[in-house]
Amino acid sequence: MELFDSHRKKFLRRFSLLLPLCFLILISSVFFISVSFASDETLHKEQQALEQALENGAIRSYAMNGQYPESLDQILNDYHITYDRSRFVVEYTPNGSNLLPYISVILLSDTAGHGKGAAK
Repeated sequence: MELFDSHRKKFLRRFSLLLPLCFLILISSVFFISVSFASDETLHKEQQALEQALENGAIRSYAMNGQYPESLDQILNDYHITYDRSRFVVEYTPNGSNLLPYISVILLSDTAGHGKGAAK
């Protein structure tokens, strides 16, 4: 008879109904944190790959022509490098025809998701 159930039994019955819900919330939280971390890591690797591709393009241009490219557009066109301009800003500063230009890829803060911008 339910009329004479103890408080302990009522508590255990209610707890057994809430346990799957708590477990679901925990699993969902772990999944969300994992996806967020993977997304940030992917953006960081994309930033590094773009910077490395631009530096390699500049070095190849120097090896073939005897001088570094004067502009970023020259590297982008010659080596067919593309990137998402809404995610990254590329700073290209030539230092003369025989010195490696300064190349920096900056992640825009709106795409980082956490308001942090990463530079080089």
